Amino acid sequence: MMRVLITGAGTGIGRACTLYLAEKGFDVIAAGRRAEPLEKVAAEAKGVVRVQTLDVTDPASIEAAMPAISPVEGLINNAGVSVMGAVEAVSLDEWRRQFEVNVFGVANMIRAVLPQMRQRRSGRIIQIGSVTGRLVPPFMGTYGSSKHAIEGMTDALRREVADYGIKVSLIRPGFVRTDFGDQEQASLAKHRLPDYAEHHDTFAKWHHENGHKVAPDAVCVAEAAEKALTAPNPRTRYAVPRSAIQNIGLRTFLPAPLVDTVLNRIIRKS
Repeated sequence: MMRVLITGAGTGIGRACTLYLAEKGFDVIAAGRRAEPLEKVAAEAKGVVRVQTLDVTDPASIEAAMPAISPVEGLINNAGVSVMGAVEAVSLDEWRRQFEVNVFGVANMIRAVLPQMRQRRSGRIIQIGSVTGRLVPPFMGTYGSSKHAIEGMTDALRREVADYGIKVSLIRPGFVRTDFGDQEQASLAKHRLPDYAEHHDTFAKWHHENGHKVAPDAVCVAEAAEKALTAPNPRTRYAVPRSAIQNIGLRTFLPAPLVDTVLNRIIRKS
């Protein structure tokens, strides 16, 4: 079965993909910065999971890991962080950290696996984007900007590698049930500005009550990843769960001022 490398595999969506694909018979390489959470996932898995520590922001770390895990036939670029708060509240250092992991880290992994995929003239690259790559709520500008960047990167990459038999797909998750929301809530609290206090607090309450903790299981992302890895002609984009499809439709078919109004009403109803 296909050998698949999953970054950020120790928690959240990466963990869900690791467990699901291993059970489906894939040869899974669970990658991340820390061995302990990866080993816990591997012990829980019903199937083949091997652990590989690497840092997606460090090309030397990736290069050192590749001989042990090659050939990589499928890559799921999942590793990511979320920095939240008003655009002006987030320091430039934190903006850089957001892009270092969510954008440059993705580019690093692509650069690592593409030569071998081109040589074989086959391969699958799955980018874990976000609904925020298309529709960005207030106070998610830093994270949303990084996912907008992934949209553009993925489109260009797909067109560049098509002649080599390499398929590239983007998965746009909305809220799914993981601990990612805890990280986001902490970031919101850190970046609270008095000038935005009322709007900020309303959004934080909406995010807490309607976000990750009450969302569908993250296995829906893993199911989409399996389709992208195995379909003869995979979609260029997958959106999960159903609410993500609705939100993207909102942004696609309505003019921006109306989207602003609808989104504001949804958030303020919480």
